[in-house]
Amino acid sequence: MLGKLRTAKRKRPIVNGTHKDGGVENAAAEGAPTQKVVKGPLLPDGRGPSSSAGGGSSSILAGMLRKEREMDMDEAYVRNLSRLGKHYKRHVGSHFGSSTNGNDEDDQQIDMTLFQADGRDESQAINEGSRKASDSRASQKSQQRAEHREANLERKAENIASKCWWWIQSPTFKKMHLIALGDHVSLVIAPSHLSLVKGHCYLVPIKHAPSLCSCDDDVWNEIKRFQTSIRSTFAKLGKGVLFCETVLDAKSFWQARLEVIPVQSTSAQDAPMFFKSALAAHTDEFGTHIKLLSTKKKGLRGCIPKGFPYFYIEWEDGGFAQIIEGRFPKDFGVDTIASMIDVESLRFNRTRQNFENDRKAVLSFCDVWKKFDWTLELP
Repeated sequence: MLGKLRTAKRKRPIVNGTHKDGGVENAAAEGAPTQKVVKGPLLPDGRGPSSSAGGGSSSILAGMLRKEREMDMDEAYVRNLSRLGKHYKRHVGSHFGSSTNGNDEDDQQIDMTLFQADGRDESQAINEGSRKASDSRASQKSQQRAEHREANLERKAENIASKCWWWIQSPTFKKMHLIALGDHVSLVIAPSHLSLVKGHCYLVPIKHAPSLCSCDDDVWNEIKRFQTSIRSTFAKLGKGVLFCETVLDAKSFWQARLEVIPVQSTSAQDAPMFFKSALAAHTDEFGTHIKLLSTKKKGLRGCIPKGFPYFYIEWEDGGFAQIIEGRFPKDFGVDTIASMIDVESLRFNRTRQNFENDRKAVLSFCDVWKKFDWTLELP
């Protein structure tokens, strides 16, 4: 009996299913069947492990996720204020207006959205709206600058084109100087004060072209037809025709033109000798050593690459072409012809333009030209 008593004292009493020191119940009471102890983590509310077999783990996870989603109000308030920044007053004004309700702190209106985690959406909208407005203003200014640049370029091109009075698209072009108009090329007579001889005229592409060498086949086909008609026109008067072009390395706007200068037949025959000598003298003067090219077989486009400055002279059965290197006088061809036929150079001509003389020159040329004008066949 004494041994059983000592054994009973060593056992801790169980009250209402738990030991007095907070342990987990092993038996409900003396003499009752023992229960298996279930060990596991505490639930989020501080209680012991769930007694259900399947719902314990899901309840634990749900509680933990709920805790994660909840944000401290102070933390949300600080975050929303930092996002609003300088737009805070506008944000408050948009909610409550500009009125105040006294000095008591309890009477002041409080925007509770600042304490919510989703209050950052409104601040983002404000910042995004501000950014879009700024981008819109920058886009408008950029567009205005582009329009201003385009207008300046148009004015500059118009001012430069006005100097090309022989071009039909130039604002300074006089229609009275137009003799014939093809699909791609026009025949324009020179004003009286710029005419080296009577019948001095130009073959000018209708579209802009910096040189005849850069023109396409359609332009050149019409140039050849014009040259044939012009030679026939002046052959009836016992004259030959010289065609020349000077293309300089100019960075500014320039419209190509082929000068048409009628001369006596004997002078036309001497053209190869005169120009070969003049080009050689120019080469010696300026120290250039560019080969003189014959265009009889290949033509101008077969001798001069596109984009190169050059001088070109053509007579009835041949011609010369030379690439320009360094300085070159723009009136070289006309001045050489002037010395060849023994007339005063245009550089020394001080005659002013006379529209009555221009009108007479046009009528006189048309009287002979109309019999050989191939453009009358155009639809």
